[in-house]
Amino acid sequence: MSVLFDRLTTTIERSLDFQLERGNVISANLANVDTPGYTPTDLQFNEQLQRYLVGEMPRGLSQTDDQHLSTVVDEPRADVEFDHFALPNQDGNSVDLDHEMSKLSENQIKYKASTTFYNKRMALMKYAITEGGGQ
Repeated sequence: MSVLFDRLTTTIERSLDFQLERGNVISANLANVDTPGYTPTDLQFNEQLQRYLVGEMPRGLSQTDDQHLSTVVDEPRADVEFDHFALPNQDGNSVDLDHEMSKLSENQIKYKASTTFYNKRMALMKYAITEGGGQ
């Protein structure tokens, strides 16, 4: 399978996974717009993706004994971050509805672009497998 699905295809798949998870986090922020004391969160992925693209693997835990299970992580993971710069209102909630909606829109555009790119990649692979449609 690794011959068919190269690093670019895997990266697109990881990007789709990340965009889906980020959409869930943003939706949770929107769902908690009226929750007193709620601080919105977001997923950051760019730094980990850049390291992955240049071939640097994410660090796992140290394996101190040969009988321990491996802790090597072979794909980038998103970091959850609190928005500490958001200004809380009177009840301590710092969700900015306009900001969260703009993040959600941006995320949807990126997800759609990644999906389109992935579908084109699969169509190209299908075309190559069927030898260009020729007999």
